Amino acid sequence: MSDMISWNRKFIVCYIILVSVICTVNISAFASTHKPPKRQSITHLMNRQPLDNNMQRIVLIGGGHAHVQVIKALNKHSRPSNIHVTLIDLQSSATYSGMVPGRVAKLYNLHQTRIALDSLAKWSDIDFICGKVVGMSFSNDGKKIVLVEVKDGYGGTTKKKEVQFEFDLVSIDIGCTTRLHASLPGAEKYTISTRPISDLVLRIQQEEEEMIKKQPNEVQEVVVVGGGAAGIELSLAIRARWNDLLDSEPSITLIDNSDALLSSETDACRSALQIIMKKYNINVRNNLTVDEVTSTHIHVKSTNSDNDGKRTHEKIPYSHCIWATGAEAHTLSFDLNKEIGLDITNRGWIRVNTHMQSLSHPSVFAAGDCCEIIGDKKSPTKAGVYAVRSGPILIENLIRYLDTNSNTKKSELVTYDPQDDFLKLIMCGDGTALGFRFGIPIYGKWVWKLKDHIDTKFMDLFDVNNLPKYNEEEGIDTAQYDAYEAPTEQIRVEDAAKLLLRRDDDVDYQTAWSVIREMNTNVDYRKEVLRIMNNSPDIWW
Repeated sequence: MSDMISWNRKFIVCYIILVSVICTVNISAFASTHKPPKRQSITHLMNRQPLDNNMQRIVLIGGGHAHVQVIKALNKHSRPSNIHVTLIDLQSSATYSGMVPGRVAKLYNLHQTRIALDSLAKWSDIDFICGKVVGMSFSNDGKKIVLVEVKDGYGGTTKKKEVQFEFDLVSIDIGCTTRLHASLPGAEKYTISTRPISDLVLRIQQEEEEMIKKQPNEVQEVVVVGGGAAGIELSLAIRARWNDLLDSEPSITLIDNSDALLSSETDACRSALQIIMKKYNINVRNNLTVDEVTSTHIHVKSTNSDNDGKRTHEKIPYSHCIWATGAEAHTLSFDLNKEIGLDITNRGWIRVNTHMQSLSHPSVFAAGDCCEIIGDKKSPTKAGVYAVRSGPILIENLIRYLDTNSNTKKSELVTYDPQDDFLKLIMCGDGTALGFRFGIPIYGKWVWKLKDHIDTKFMDLFDVNNLPKYNEEEGIDTAQYDAYEAPTEQIRVEDAAKLLLRRDDDVDYQTAWSVIREMNTNVDYRKEVLRIMNNSPDIWW
């Protein structure tokens, strides 16, 4: 009887082993034929083997639009195991500039416009240092150091201390400051600067609370200095925010130093913009520059001379002033120029080649507004879209540089070729937006939905709730976040032209977006759509 039980047990064990082997073979066969599509990645690093036996250190200075993509892509699971990454930023979160006017107009909440750098870095297993870079050194023995001023708490007080971080490669993405805000008399004391972006909404909120508390019945005179896209959007955002908040409609004046707003755009686009500014009662004052700001007036002078060769002077009263005068370089680039001889322009932009690599220091890279690309064509304007588009190129070049160390050749790095033009979308604050592309304007609720879609899609990439598990990653992701795939059926050019001319509420923004992207990639299609649009009786501009 005991022999029979023993034989049965042996039979059961053998059966279990046999079933396990069969299941393992079947699962392996399924996995080998049903693998998910791989992300676009750096081919020679797909095996994730160390580049060499020594740990290599990347230091990221700033959490700008390009660097947030680097942080995500170089997560612990995807990057080579001998690469250590450190992020240094003054803030624990980064504000997405494209959504700030929407935040001012109360179309977004605070959470929607911010990327949590600390949480993103933690997910990627990247060291996050909350501090300010105050120096950099390159010693004769090849040692490279970033000097950072950080804050530590001792006994309830906060003290500053300086910490050194060694690096093999450093990348700078710190954005810019607002032009003339710190140097023009009275501007820093009396106006609200657009930068730092994180403080803009807070400052507006503070002035709003004081305004309601002290002067709820007085007519408010808002002046926005700067006629670029930021100034235009902020004037519209303030209109949307304060129009129904007060007993009377605020007066909003936009000061511009050129002959016309967005003078580089086509006549059609500028005409459409004039229509929009008039619709929302924004008083545009062209050909004016600011000399001084006092507590009650903006002192301006005309850029053009009168018949006697003199410039006229004027004092514009204001209750609130927003300073949106364009970009100016951070002092860090000037400091690094003095310390290590970093090559910069006379305005302080870090000079880089088309690989975003410093012209003077090969182990220094820069992206976004803080740099100027020196190549065959003019460096792009300071706009967030270029920082976003440069992200995947920067990711690849950082890894490629370390892969061949300091002996890398330019040909081995990837070239960033910024697009000559891009879709410009201006929020109007009331659920509509105005856009420019291919020299024509588009307008309506569908344009706002399109802008919201593009911005939120980018932000969703870095939401801690959407981040993938490490085992879902395959290689280093260097794909553009909104890479275009042509539809199976192309919309007829006649229908496409009619669609882009529409301003009603029933336009499908996804279909319109598909048309615009097809026009971007298909030159013949674009020419036909534009020809029909320009000859249409439905032109509204």
